[in-house]
Amino acid sequence: MHQPLKEQPWLEVLERKVDLARLEILELHVPQVEPFRSAIAVRNERQALFVRWWNQHGEWGIGECSCRPDPFFSGEFVSGARSILKDYVLPLLPKKGTVGQVVEALGRIRGWPFTTSAVLDALFDLGRRQGLPDPLDLWPGQRIDHIPVGISLGLFDRPEQAVERVDRAVADGYRRVKLKIAPSMSRDTLDAIRQAHPDLHIGLDANGSCTASDMDFLVGLAELKPSAVEQPFAPRRLDLCLRLKKLRPDLRICLDESLDDIGTLISAFELGALDEVNIKPGRIGGSFQVCDFLDFCARSSLPAWVGGMFETGVGRLANLRVAARLPSAEAHDLSPSSRYFTCDVSRQPISMAANGTIDLSDDSPVDLDLETMAELTVDRLELQAA
Repeated sequence: MHQPLKEQPWLEVLERKVDLARLEILELHVPQVEPFRSAIAVRNERQALFVRWWNQHGEWGIGECSCRPDPFFSGEFVSGARSILKDYVLPLLPKKGTVGQVVEALGRIRGWPFTTSAVLDALFDLGRRQGLPDPLDLWPGQRIDHIPVGISLGLFDRPEQAVERVDRAVADGYRRVKLKIAPSMSRDTLDAIRQAHPDLHIGLDANGSCTASDMDFLVGLAELKPSAVEQPFAPRRLDLCLRLKKLRPDLRICLDESLDDIGTLISAFELGALDEVNIKPGRIGGSFQVCDFLDFCARSSLPAWVGGMFETGVGRLANLRVAARLPSAEAHDLSPSSRYFTCDVSRQPISMAANGTIDLSDDSPVDLDLETMAELTVDRLELQAA
């Protein structure tokens, strides 16, 4: 039985005193190493949105909003997030109060978890820079220092192009290769990869692009023996996940976009609509929800891993800290910064060892490269606390 949220140890931070002088909203365009194509769209650069919480003593903490520039992954998008922060979030935040009051204020915003979690992340980052623990620091479970990571690869035009890219990923030491898929793609590409790498730990991610008419395509994927098929259907179509499970019980289903709070996770689990969960901290609303997800997965023996491949060093560190609380996961979608970006906002970009792990023995707050941030910033907005 899942323990009620009120009894969880990480909630002690709710009583902590906080103050707010202003929020600073920064939009950066971070250049990618190469284009990335999924069933959603092609990404050529990361349009990153950051929130800095400044207190009345001139100290700050930073959080990254991980939504896309468009509403095709979730209902959130960058320009909308800016409006939500300016017009609705800021007026709700207390100039002086407690963490609990901030959480209560943010809880009034329906939807927009990527946006509200960035505010909370900034507040907790400020606290950690002051030497205070955040909810994850108070998580009572096991923690590991070396995070096994995988790589997520986009759609390819030709089978030989895909095989060559997977070859490089394996040579680089990645523990898992996750391939983006779409019902319109040719199976030749997937067949060629599996033939070239018969024992490789392969995951498949449809990003919700399939419908009921694509059931045969999904059932056929079981022949490839994937570790799981991630988010085969649109977020609210758990009924189709159940139908797929009945047609092919051995095909493991991982849910991502479908799960935006602890209630939807519990419902999907009790229905039998998933076999594992991709925990994206921003998508589920930040640290408290993350701790509750970790708690439920541990108590229910539900396999979980952490996604969030396109964050800069700010969001990437936040995701890695969650991954460190999942010691049984085979790999996480948390490649090093250089996998995606030509530069990063951290002075010490996150790197991967030859054995496919990232060393997180030191998870202290990001040492921001303010000069690089200034060069990449395309828009900046200061919101004074009322």
